[in-house]
Amino acid sequence: MQHRLEWAKKHQDWTVEEWRKVVFSGETNANVWGSDVCKYYWKRPSDPLQPHHLEFTDQDMLVKFTMGT
Repeated sequence: MQHRLEWAKKHQDWTVEEWRKVVFSGETNANVWGSDVCKYYWKRPSDPLQPHHLEFTDQDMLVKFTMGT
């Protein structure tokens, strides 16, 4: 966050014309189903691993965005 504040202070006196040349971009990850948090389950050491203990999915997506001024 500190570098963002420094960048903002450095550019606080820009003109509207200078800001028109700026493009902000970034990316974020969005899950269609579930979340990125760890999931835990309990089983006895002698119990076999069940299919519902494993979750393989390709149901997430990466969203890239650009926002011009």
